[in-house]
Amino acid sequence: MSEKRKLNLKGYSNPLSPEGKAALVTPTPHHYGGHFLFVDYRADVEQVARYLPAPLEPDPTGRAFAIVDELVCVPGDNPELLYDNPERTRYTEGVVGLRCSYKGEPGTFMNAMWVSKDWSMTFGNFMGWPKKIARIHLTHIPPNHPVIKPLGVGSNLRGVVDREGYRIVDLSVRLEKREDDNAAPKFGWLYSVRYYPAMSPSVPATKQLIRNRISNTRAINVFSGEGSVEFGYSDNEELLPLAPVEVIRGYSYNPCWTTAHTAELLETYE
Repeated sequence: MSEKRKLNLKGYSNPLSPEGKAALVTPTPHHYGGHFLFVDYRADVEQVARYLPAPLEPDPTGRAFAIVDELVCVPGDNPELLYDNPERTRYTEGVVGLRCSYKGEPGTFMNAMWVSKDWSMTFGNFMGWPKKIARIHLTHIPPNHPVIKPLGVGSNLRGVVDREGYRIVDLSVRLEKREDDNAAPKFGWLYSVRYYPAMSPSVPATKQLIRNRISNTRAINVFSGEGSVEFGYSDNEELLPLAPVEVIRGYSYNPCWTTAHTAELLETYE
């Protein structure tokens, strides 16, 4: 085999360029903070099992969740990006996640994700998170308003995901109780499949089951209450079989965390 040539272009991701400034994705670590609307529920466990890549096992009670959130993400090497170019740091997101385990170690598999920015979608696909571009909105209650009461017990919050003419996620939370800080749902291991199709016999597919764990996690302004979530039909989604059979609880909170290069390869598929 001939010696590998050193790539003369720079960047954490495509598009590469002479100085690396054109890259769509900034280098990790990425530091996040924002607002989550989170609905914890149970789905049909047999359906959950169908959506998990082997050998992940579903939670025996069919635990799953849906989230609509708004986030600020800054790279570790340039937190001033928040000031220099705010548009490159803010986005909205929708998530459907399935509780599962790998060889007895519990965690979460993100079955479907949608984001409002291309750089978040691209980084997600690096990590095996199945992100698509969509229009995502959630209730924002300002701290000072002439007719809207501040966020608290009694607040009604809603989040929606719309994609290509279809409303595919519609969730709501009515806040009933103030919880302690960090009393929000945890994710555990984040299991995902990195999948890149083959381009030719000499450029094979990549099919890897990996896991990752986020750090610097904290949740403040945690409220819980009555939650609901509905999935809508789309010709480019398969959400309806994962609809709730029981809603457990809804949450509103302000999380933060860090995603870094901590992924672990678990399985390689044929």
